Amino acid sequence: MRIAAVQFHIDHEDKQSNFDRVEEFMAEAAKKQVDLIVFPEFFHGGPGRKSIAPNGRERFQEFARRYNIDVVTGSLVERRQDGKVYNVIYYIENTGNILLEYCKVHLWLPERRYLTAGPPEFKTARNRFNIVVGVCACWDVMFNEVFRSMAMDQGAQLILAPAYWVIGDFEDDNGVIHKYDPVFETRLLNALCTARAHENECCVILCNIAYQSNKNRPQPFGVSAGCTQITVPFLGPVAECQHNREEMIIADLDIHTLIADIEKAYQIRKDWSQGKIYNSSLKPAKL
Repeated sequence: MRIAAVQFHIDHEDKQSNFDRVEEFMAEAAKKQVDLIVFPEFFHGGPGRKSIAPNGRERFQEFARRYNIDVVTGSLVERRQDGKVYNVIYYIENTGNILLEYCKVHLWLPERRYLTAGPPEFKTARNRFNIVVGVCACWDVMFNEVFRSMAMDQGAQLILAPAYWVIGDFEDDNGVIHKYDPVFETRLLNALCTARAHENECCVILCNIAYQSNKNRPQPFGVSAGCTQITVPFLGPVAECQHNREEMIIADLDIHTLIADIEKAYQIRKDWSQGKIYNSSLKPAKL
């Protein structure tokens, strides 16, 4: 399976241009025979209710059909029928079918002022490549319980995590992080991705925003931590952005072999299903 992740430089002012550039990246990915492309969280104009994207889901469905690519939409800010605003991620297949829909559960501190947390569930589904996939978002990556639910309880082999992760948000952490290390969160993200892939015997795609590109686009919410990566068992990151510039990374993954081999080596899924790991569910994951 060939997977692309776009460390996308968001235009927070000209929101329509972001959809135009999403299509440009999908067209480029199609030329490179990409099977699945992933975009970052809040790609349509950054955090906030002003980034609500009318017909955003439908536009991604159209792009998926046009370029014959599965797409993880990053996240779309949506007002639902209950009148509340959610941060929503879709996995859309190349046919335009919605395979997964996820409303972000673990909201970052400022997001709680304008978003509603989704129901506490992390669903998985089997895609057209016979891979069990799951999605989460940004701050969710901090909690291994999220990955345990998808990988151990539901058999996820590939977990996709769009993010809008910036370095040290003074407004919300009171400058505490900078007191210790201004770029600590880049190391944190790298460590989390490698740990999650091995703790849960799965492949992990983290797709973050960019801070800079060949065009000046002010970034009002802080400096991106970068670290977009495609991380797999045994090898760690097989494609990554060791910077915070805009870039599309691509990797070919034999996911079935990777997951089968790490299970042979560590047998974490077997031990989980047999209740040999603390707090395991005693429900064998179905692969």
